[in-house]
Amino acid sequence: MTTIKNVCVFCGSNHGYDPQFLSETNALGQFLADHHHPVVYGGGKEGLMGAIAKSTMDAGGEVIGIIPTFLSEMGLAETNVTTLLETSTMDERKDEMLRQSDAFIVLPGGFGTFEEFTTMLSWSQINVHQKPIALFNINHYYDDLVTMMHKCCDAGFAPQENLDLFINATTIDEIFEGFSTFHHQLPYKYTN
Repeated sequence: MTTIKNVCVFCGSNHGYDPQFLSETNALGQFLADHHHPVVYGGGKEGLMGAIAKSTMDAGGEVIGIIPTFLSEMGLAETNVTTLLETSTMDERKDEMLRQSDAFIVLPGGFGTFEEFTTMLSWSQINVHQKPIALFNINHYYDDLVTMMHKCCDAGFAPQENLDLFINATTIDEIFEGFSTFHHQLPYKYTN
């Protein structure tokens, strides 16, 4: 099991319509601060991104924001964080988030959040990293995505065992229980 310090949180730049998305995001920020897990996130000030930064900072935690310069120049960066790093591109942002993090939590979000999750999952699948990934499936937001991933395996496009590369959790406690027992294991070995 990997020792987890920094936790990367992927999430939406909107709040979504369900008020539980925001309340659980704020609870996660409080939990991460209380348990001394610095938060790595996309550097934005809007939506759940802004909420995870604010709730963590308000609870005395540490936040590392990573944002592409072009988004910062649009005024979208949250400056009230411990550290704000700028990258040239979106891809460099993901590379830096991977480098800075020991584990990933995926909150509800839109297309960008889906892309971040599937990038980290596919990189895990080809052994680019061995870090745990958790979907925080608040109010079953990700049920359809999880069903599609099972369908992908059932159709022969990924081994069934690769479903163990992520944790499907509906509570913060389930996330960290999953992290504590996570073991990165592939049914076959990639070399890179």
